[in-house]
Amino acid sequence: MRKSAIPNLFTICNLACGFVAIHYAANGKLVPAAWLIVIAGFLDAFDGKLARLIDAEADSGEFGLQFDSLADVCSFGVAPAVLMLHYFEPTIHPSWAPLSAAFVFLLSGAFRLARFNIKREDTEPDVKPDFVGLPIPVAAATLCSFVIFSQRVWESTREPHVALSLCALLAFLMISPFDYPAFPRFTFETARDRFRIALSLSAMIIVFLYNEAAFFPVAMAFCFSGAIRWLKHQILDREAVDLS
Repeated sequence: MRKSAIPNLFTICNLACGFVAIHYAANGKLVPAAWLIVIAGFLDAFDGKLARLIDAEADSGEFGLQFDSLADVCSFGVAPAVLMLHYFEPTIHPSWAPLSAAFVFLLSGAFRLARFNIKREDTEPDVKPDFVGLPIPVAAATLCSFVIFSQRVWESTREPHVALSLCALLAFLMISPFDYPAFPRFTFETARDRFRIALSLSAMIIVFLYNEAAFFPVAMAFCFSGAIRWLKHQILDREAVDLS
């Protein structure tokens, strides 16, 4: 069996989760659809790492990269867009507003993936730079966490105007120039690596213990972290110019 079959199997499972999530969302099962998209995110997070671990990247070549990217468009672009359309469906008019919000999210996600693929070609294989723009799996997971939070924690009627604003915000963050940290390497070589690992583990523990209540706030904190880092760098750079 070719080494590339194992990470490609993860990608297939990712795609299957996105496909079934669309089916569930179309039938009004919003929370199960949202969790399926989240599961697809976990599968997507580890397929590339698994390929590097078993040295399967050379075996799959460009095919694995393109297959993963196309699966991501389905699972983290189309599926969340359909999920939000059915979240909006009984509560908001005119109909062009939710259609536009869902499509803008999908369009920004596709743009983000295309930009990532181009930049990846110019990056050295052993280098793991920060992401430019919010990664589409994180944006999709944030939308899903909102659906879960509003359905299971608020236990209120749907909040379409909040959801519209969230779609627009996430679409902007995906195509923004803000830097987001890549998944931390499991190394303690630098203080930065140690901090990222500690922060990631803390967030995972909080979400694990209080999943439906904590998932959305933790996801939003990560989404805003890129803008906060950008603003911090802008202030520090301006102060450095003023002092020079």
